Amino acid sequence: MIEATTAELLDYFADVIERAERYGAVVEPPYDALEVEWRRSGEHLLMDLDVRPRFDRPTSVQITLRERWQPIGQDRWELAEYGYELRDFELDYRRALHQHDSDYFVRRFGVATHEHCEAVMSSETCGHYAGAACYGAVDGLERLYVVWTSGQKPDCSRMRCLEDQGA
Repeated sequence: MIEATTAELLDYFADVIERAERYGAVVEPPYDALEVEWRRSGEHLLMDLDVRPRFDRPTSVQITLRERWQPIGQDRWELAEYGYELRDFELDYRRALHQHDSDYFVRRFGVATHEHCEAVMSSETCGHYAGAACYGAVDGLERLYVVWTSGQKPDCSRMRCLEDQGA
């Protein structure tokens, strides 16, 4: 897992925003919030960012970067969950990289991370695909940005469906 101090998380947050802006995207707060900032939920820190690419089809593309960090000691945090998603409303597809409910996914499928791929949005051929772990929001953003800039729908048929394992 990824660990950081509070100061490192502040730098990390700035790095994520800078990377998105370097790609020409606008970073917005989610849920009509007034500012882009870390939020608290109980003892956890939450990062929720909406990234809107400005090029080509800006209003039809949404990338969301969500993370939940849990305290693991004095001024120490660990990345506990993430969800990085790309929705292209014009081309009608969704790609997502997730790590959440790790105990369930390890018990059910033998993995903590999974992906979603909908070549037609809201039409799942497989509920959860095998996926490689992301190493933070910059990694997730870069993977999704490559999918988006291809200008084509993802080929979900090349992915391994976890539900087929029957675990």
